[in-house]
Amino acid sequence: TGVHFIVVNWCECETAEARYIQLLRAKLFPSTFEKPSTAFTFAVLDDFLRDNLECGTPGMNYYSKLRRITSSVFPHLVPVRFGILV
Repeated sequence: TGVHFIVVNWCECETAEARYIQLLRAKLFPSTFEKPSTAFTFAVLDDFLRDNLECGTPGMNYYSKLRRITSSVFPHLVPVRFGILV
């Protein structure tokens, strides 16, 4: 449904799993496995894969689409996160 900014409170217990594991358990795929700050739902990854395979949509264009879905009138107000869908 677009780009969302959500505050995540990591489990910092002595027996806590790595942050990327915590995201995966929450059904989110981290953009990196070290210090993740961006994550994707598996639904958006599936949608990107379909767009890429069927239409040849590059990652940057797909992110532009997500920005427009997030704010159709002011997509320029949604922060640009280059390099996240490469």
